[in-house]
Amino acid sequence: MEHIIQVELRTDNTHTLTWLDAALKPKPGMVLLCKGDPRPWTVVHAYLITARESRDSNVSWKAEVH
Repeated sequence: MEHIIQVELRTDNTHTLTWLDAALKPKPGMVLLCKGDPRPWTVVHAYLITARESRDSNVSWKAEVH
């Protein structure tokens, strides 16, 4: 089971809501990189402060702290 947190990310003029692995401990202002995307993404807001368990999550982001 994964622990995930919903966050709002921004790059250039693009905003998106997505689920990230809670192990990244996303906080506003944190810059992340997504595999296959050269653009840096900035965490705007973490909507779920407490991690949520998910069995069949559709977490497509595999981000690395930049």
